Amino acid sequence: MLSALQGRRTKRDDNALNESLFAVGISLVLVALLTAALAAASLFADVEHVSSIYLIPVLVAAIRGGVAPAVAAAVAGIGAAAFFFYPPIFDFRVQSTVQIIDLVLFVFVAVVTGRLATNVRRAKLREQADTLREALIGSVSHELRTPLASIIGSASVLAQSPQIAGDDRLLPLATGLREEAERLNEHIQNLLDATRISSEGIRPHPEWIDPGDIVNAAVERKRRLLEDHPLQVGVADDLPLIQVDATLIEKALSQLIENAAKYSLPGSPIEITAAPAARAVEITVRDRGAGLTADEQPRVWERFYRSPRHSDKVAGSGLGLWIARALVVACGGEVEASSEGAGRGATFSLRLPVQHYAESARMGAFDE
Repeated sequence: MLSALQGRRTKRDDNALNESLFAVGISLVLVALLTAALAAASLFADVEHVSSIYLIPVLVAAIRGGVAPAVAAAVAGIGAAAFFFYPPIFDFRVQSTVQIIDLVLFVFVAVVTGRLATNVRRAKLREQADTLREALIGSVSHELRTPLASIIGSASVLAQSPQIAGDDRLLPLATGLREEAERLNEHIQNLLDATRISSEGIRPHPEWIDPGDIVNAAVERKRRLLEDHPLQVGVADDLPLIQVDATLIEKALSQLIENAAKYSLPGSPIEITAAPAARAVEITVRDRGAGLTADEQPRVWERFYRSPRHSDKVAGSGLGLWIARALVVACGGEVEASSEGAGRGATFSLRLPVQHYAESARMGAFDE
């Protein structure tokens, strides 16, 4: 296997070298064609300040092959301009101060332009790679969800059957099969959500909703995951209605609850509160788990980020908090993570804006 991987790496390197050499050849051919065209034009008119024209092969080379071909095109362009068009003709020496400045400016513009074109090329390649990866993730995820649904359904039926429910050896197997299948289904759903967010964006459908209903729905959704944790839920009585996409916010809050349960020891409490804040409603999830270091706090919302402290101990994809943040931001809200340090628990908050007429809408609903 090692030799096969080395062979693939060597083949990729050879292909990259061949592409670079091909781009260099193309750029040199373009320089030669431009030189011939300018030489023909010089028979009928005076040709001055030709160096700017040689930016064309520099751009083509940078976009097609990167830095090395662009440098080759720039060097060839400088040489051609000095040798064929700047006195003394057929000599690389340049005597005119104006023409020397012209060549110096050409070098500067060629370097900057070549660098910009190279960055554009790399960005395009990254975009293509991201598109292919997201298409692959979406395709594989959809193909996996159908058999997973069958596995989850079958495991649930087996766990409830009298023969399995009464057998102390088989019941844990059936229950474990269902739980692991559900966990895998959650990971696949996260991949699908991440792909949808990246490729299609998020299109919220706002509606007036009581924040308490969102909290209750998210807690119920993660009820099985919270079985081993004492749960404290506190929802203020004076919360105003908020206009958000309830489904998206419920999913975001569910991600925070799952994160708290995942990084807390069984038996440690989890507290979920919803309270009014300045022109907002703040929903907070607090745990007494692994906590966050100073380096981790600003990075926990990044895509695919996983703390080195937990990457080998806790299963995950690093997408949950990133998805939660994307959903909340799409609804006009904000997210925040804080902790007193490693091993001292963490607090994750969602701040959802309250429109100035939300309170009047709430009172109108009561009057009806």
